[in-house]
Amino acid sequence: MKRLLFLLILMNLPLAACGGTPTPDVEATVQAGIAAPLTAQPTDTPMPTPPATSTPTEIPTRTPTPKPNPPFRRPSPKETPFPFAISLKTYEGQRFSFQYPANARVENLRPWPPVTSEIHVIGPIVWVRPGDADWSYNGPAYELIIRTYENPEGLDAESWARDYILKRWKEARERNQSWGSLPVTREGVIEEDKVGRCVVAGQPVFWVNYFGFDAEVYAFYLTGNGQIIELIFRDEILENQPLAVIQQDVCALIIGTFRLKGK
Repeated sequence: MKRLLFLLILMNLPLAACGGTPTPDVEATVQAGIAAPLTAQPTDTPMPTPPATSTPTEIPTRTPTPKPNPPFRRPSPKETPFPFAISLKTYEGQRFSFQYPANARVENLRPWPPVTSEIHVIGPIVWVRPGDADWSYNGPAYELIIRTYENPEGLDAESWARDYILKRWKEARERNQSWGSLPVTREGVIEEDKVGRCVVAGQPVFWVNYFGFDAEVYAFYLTGNGQIIELIFRDEILENQPLAVIQQDVCALIIGTFRLKGK
């Protein structure tokens, strides 16, 4: 250190001499250069800092947060199949046949008189929600009911259906029960704007529009092979049933494929 300071001082001396200033005392300059670094040294010897020892860190226990319970849970594809299938199956029995989507099921229920047989064509169970709604629908994608009745008098479908409606109205009135679902006035007259005629699969059909409270119930009556056949489906409104249009199309498809055996 002393030699380095000395060399620096020697290198500066000629420059100072050339400037015309008095020549500095070399010894005093060297002593000052030596004293400067010495005075900068710390007076106390620093103690070495011991290395930090790692202490075990306690892992905080995570408090489980309750999951929200939304009104609608996004179902998996297995839970919500497509409402209808492209392929069709054929039902044959009860002296008639019809086709229905392959992913639907057909159930035979116990009939209650005067019904002689009752079949339900039930679509797959779905879970859907309208895009702008906070509610969802969980249930069959569609359902069509087929009932048969005896027709010993051999009446045509319209005559039989009109007699059947008025008979139900009289029975409800005698028992002091509501007949609001029937298209009949208080005077016992069928409301003609709630009934009509059409052709289904080449067969003449008489249709009736029953009141279903939150939906309209349509029944189609046709006759063949000594029996009356009734096909029923609920015509839901789109505000209450997001699959309303699909239900109409599928039920129309099934009814359109209906065939009477022997015809």
